[in-house]
Amino acid sequence: MAIELEATEKGGVESATSPGSAMHEQVFSKLREALINGQLAPGRALSVRRLASEFDVSAMPAREAIRRLVAVGALEHTDTRRVMIATMTDEKLEEIKQARLALEPILASFALSAVEGRPREKKKLIKQLEAVDSELDLAIRRGDVMAYSKLNSDFHFALYRSAQANVLLNLVESLWLQFGPFMRVVIGRLGTSCLVDDKHKDIIDALSENDVEKLKNAVKEDILHGMHTISLDDAAEDS
Repeated sequence: MAIELEATEKGGVESATSPGSAMHEQVFSKLREALINGQLAPGRALSVRRLASEFDVSAMPAREAIRRLVAVGALEHTDTRRVMIATMTDEKLEEIKQARLALEPILASFALSAVEGRPREKKKLIKQLEAVDSELDLAIRRGDVMAYSKLNSDFHFALYRSAQANVLLNLVESLWLQFGPFMRVVIGRLGTSCLVDDKHKDIIDALSENDVEKLKNAVKEDILHGMHTISLDDAAEDS
């Protein structure tokens, strides 16, 4: 799995095993990031023992991280009670698309409201998005699927987190947790050239112009562009 975690000491039982501890949050955060970025393939089995070994922690924080990700649909139990990365169906993919179309434009509009009238914060956000999008364009030209997956999520969540709307953010994050691994598999087969026409620059322009409707439409078009690119048939040979 090769997911990096900051070096920690394994000694303190209380800090390593408490569900609310920094150790548990690190395991959960890193596993969540790996799912959103597509580092883990749909249908791959996960075990508490393997995850604990990977992160060099006791079983409790690994078990709690898995429990939380099962709760949001990113992981699922098999008939034999094993835990695996959630698989995809046509119906689920359509639900995710419709949920993204409903929620993400609103979250983007909240982000604009949060920086509107705050020129320093707005400029900082726009520069951040421009820098990520520039790297994203390079990843597309290089055909670097893993870099693309990470940078694409970095772009969207830099915008969404600036909204300071945690209820919406958590809902959107749960959607990305469910389709991130699947999308990564499909792009790995199709290549990054199919994603060259994203709407990220339109999103940045709308922010610069304080145009909320243009921003919401650009986010919708970006979602449709990405979601229409992927299908179960494209993932069939790799899933």
